[in-house]
Parts: sequence; structure tokens; C-alpha cells
Amino acid sequence: MAAVERPLTEEEIIALIGRLRSAAKNPLAGDDIARFKTGALSYAGSDSLIEQVHYKPGWLSPADIAYKLFARNWSDFLCKGIRPAHALLNLNLKRTSASAEFIRPFLRALDALLTKYAIVLVGGDTARSRTDSFTLTFIGHQGKFIPRRNPAVRAGDLVLQLGAVGGSEYARRMFTGKRAMPQRLLQPFRRPHLFERLPAETQLKAALDQSDSLAKTLRILAAENRAVIHVDLDRVELSHRDILRPRDILVAAEDLAVFGIAAKSSTAFRVIGHIESIREKRPGVVYRHRGKIVSTAAHDATGFTTIGFRHF
Repeated sequence: MAAVERPLTEEEIIALIGRLRSAAKNPLAGDDIARFKTGALSYAGSDSLIEQVHYKPGWLSPADIAYKLFARNWSDFLCKGIRPAHALLNLNLKRTSASAEFIRPFLRALDALLTKYAIVLVGGDTARSRTDSFTLTFIGHQGKFIPRRNPAVRAGDLVLQLGAVGGSEYARRMFTGKRAMPQRLLQPFRRPHLFERLPAETQLKAALDQSDSLAKTLRILAAENRAVIHVDLDRVELSHRDILRPRDILVAAEDLAVFGIAAKSSTAFRVIGHIESIREKRPGVVYRHRGKIVSTAAHDATGFTTIGFRHF
């Protein structure tokens, strides 16, 4: 019997894309948004919301889908300090979703957000599909770009958090259970917090939004800056008191919080750790909870992201 090949991980797929000849001159390879010149310096980013991958039928209303699709894309630009100005929208819809009952509230909610933030919808595509898939692309050119990798990162720099985590993953688990849950606990999955802007007083050297798990987000920050990061999980701001175990904190995803590295603290951000060392051959994150180490650089944080839906 022929051996069944395992599916590639997200990192392996991205690595293969990065080795394409057509991607060789990408100035921001691996970052959340792209940078290119069209007379002026511009940035672009794209994200999708896919039924049966990111949510199941009945979990989100059409307006919720529009909100979450917008928020995921907005968060990618927000944490990079760039304001999107134009958008492209792709809709791949199953027959039951290609109805006025679904499309009108979806478009109303999306239009309200695009209009509020002065983003012009300039095009896209529509197609019939077996499952619903929504893709939004932003393009912008205003702002001061904040990378995820910065040679100015130093040992002793602080790791900062903006926004609470854990509520979205907790709600996702409640959706898959049989108990009726209060709407306030389900809301973080349906409508994660959307920051209008980054606090002006904070000078972030590097930043990343938490669309994937907290563990993966911090692992990426460590790897990109060749750093060992120490994080105190007792300092991490959580959505509510039902999130208790270290593992529950580490798997927290889709809250769209911002994590960054800065030389000094800020009143708007919460300090959750520091850069222990840089120029490391084996970068990683050391987590402490109640004074005890719960994960170290020797234990790849990918293991904490296997619960729930994959985010590609």
C-alpha cells in the first residue's frame, strides 16, 4: 500500500511560495502585507473567510461575516501602521447564499465599514461554489510601516500587547458544544475587537496581529528577529475569567490583538515580557505561568495551534 503523504503546514507552503522566481524580488517576503511602487510607495494585503474552515453554517449572520472579513484585513494593516484606501472583493457563493436575503445584509454591513474608514471598493470577482468563500484585498499608501522583522530590536526591549485574547477561541469551542451560551461570550468570535488606530505615543520596532494562535504569533516575532523572548502568561490580558489554563491562553486565536516590540512601555499597551537575547541560532519563546516555565524555545509552539481550524 502506498504511503499517504501528510498535508504541508502553513509555514512549508509559504516557504515554497517564497522560493518561486516570481517572488524573488519581494521586498517584504513573509510579512502580512506587501510593499511595491506605483509612482508612490504602496502596500497590499488580502485575507479570506471560508465556510467549514473558519466557521460553520449558523455561527455567523451575513452581517457578522462582513464584519469579520473586514476586521481580519483591517487588523493586518493596523498593526503595520498603514491606512488602506482601496479594496477588492471576491465572492464565491453556494446557491443558497446567492440570495437577496443573504447578500443585502452582507453588503450593507461591509459598505458601512468601508465607508466609515474611507476605503473605496474598486473591483473584484464573483463565482458559484460548493461552500461560501469571501476574500477582501486592501491597498494603501499612507502611514509609517512597522515590520515584523527589525534589525533595531535589542536585548532588553519589551514585548507589548494591545487588546484582550482568548475570547474568540473560547467562543468557537462553545459553538461546537451542546450547551446554550450567553451571547456576550459568543460575541468575540462573531465580532472581534476592531481598533481604529494604533496609539500614537508608542514607537513599535516590530509588530504582528494575533489572527493565528498567541503561541504562533509570538513564535513568529521571535523567529523573524532571531530572538529569545520571555513572556509571563500571568500578565497577558484575557477576554474573561473563564480562560484559566496556560494552554487555553496559548491557543487563543482570531482576537486580532496586536503584539509588538518596543524599547519602552506605553500607557496604551500592556507589558507581557521582554527580549532576552538576539542573534540566536534557535530563536523561540519561554513562557512562565505562576513562576513556572510551561514552554521553552526547545518546544516548538506550533503544537499549540493544532486545535481548531487551520488559518492559511
